[in-house]
Amino acid sequence: MSDYRVVMGAMRTGRTHGILSRAAVVVAVVVVALMMSPGSACACTCVPREPATVVKDSSALVFGTPVSVSEDGTARRYRVDVRQSYKQRVPQTITVVTSSSSAACGVPLEVGEERLLVLGGSAGGSAPSEGEWGASLCDNTTNLSLGDAALYAGPAIEPYADSDDREPRPIVVGVFVAIAALVAVPGAIMWRRVRQRRAHPQSDD
Repeated sequence: MSDYRVVMGAMRTGRTHGILSRAAVVVAVVVVALMMSPGSACACTCVPREPATVVKDSSALVFGTPVSVSEDGTARRYRVDVRQSYKQRVPQTITVVTSSSSAACGVPLEVGEERLLVLGGSAGGSAPSEGEWGASLCDNTTNLSLGDAALYAGPAIEPYADSDDREPRPIVVGVFVAIAALVAVPGAIMWRRVRQRRAHPQSDD
């Protein structure tokens, strides 16, 4: 009878170890799968910021409509028709570059849906080319309104035509104004003296 109990106990112990071993294998597989998941390994982590800080740290804000999208590897490029901008003047049509994955902080935009877009942030590892703008999900998660944009960035600015190579620089305008002033002021003084001499001619002695 004692031998029977010993055998049965050994069998129960063996079954218990087998169940525990299988459970450990299942847990290990689940953990490895979670670690290899792109959403967990490369999750976009954003530090909460106030609207004023988001606007201050941005290069520009635009209110416009994405009209087309193209994807190239890990980058997604949106063609955006701009109605108005803030902080600086931009063309009527711009290209916004962001990551194609939200896990890498890409901004998912809906073609045809007008919205406010914060520009100048990281494009999630996709470097914008010259003339393009980067956009990050972290900069565009804050619920910014047009009122917030005007409050923290100043009045809205009308975009300039795409045919313009660039916006006139204030320094160039200032140089032309200075040159005009240098020419106009001496000319005005000389004309005034001529008029005074004609109005009061001096008699010869």
